Amino acid sequence: MKKMACPILIQLFTLWVKEYKKMINYLPVDKNTAKKYAQAFMAVFPKTFTLNDIGKIEVAQKFLQAHKKTLFFLQLPQFNEHRKESMIVDLIGHFSLPQTLTKLLLLLIAHNRSFYIPDVLSFIIELYKEQTNSIDFFIKSSHPLDQKQIESIKQFLGRLIGKNIIATPLIDRSLIAGLRLYSNNNMWEYSVRKQIQSLRALQK
Repeated sequence: MKKMACPILIQLFTLWVKEYKKMINYLPVDKNTAKKYAQAFMAVFPKTFTLNDIGKIEVAQKFLQAHKKTLFFLQLPQFNEHRKESMIVDLIGHFSLPQTLTKLLLLLIAHNRSFYIPDVLSFIIELYKEQTNSIDFFIKSSHPLDQKQIESIKQFLGRLIGKNIIATPLIDRSLIAGLRLYSNNNMWEYSVRKQIQSLRALQK
């Protein structure tokens, strides 16, 4: 006859899991340590990523940052090394990440630092952009732009600030036949609305 698990133990374990998951959101991450992992990785695999790879890493990083509870399972002692490796392989496959990241993520788990993964990925993205002299720019337009137009804008911005442009096109219907180009540190705008505002300012 099969023994039934003790209801009290099940309740206690369930409560422990809930509390541990809550705690995950408040676990401190040493940014300097996270950056060192990223720097070491980029030193071993210099120029290993393409811009397309970085885009996929950004998607994974944002997901893991917003869902840190998913990293909880990577630290459970009940899961053996083979099971954890299988989970990382699934993660890599799900986001179509470069295979070179597998060893890095497994190393973080082995060091009991699975919660560092989002920050380490963030620093890898940052280091890639430093190495390639790249900067993110959002291109807002009042109507959809074709690829040729986007490339022309990227070239214009590149000459203006002396960097390679990683462009993200967006639609903003509030713009009247114009463009708004911006990054974290730069902004450039040309629109009919802006010209009207400038004229009104002069009339005051």
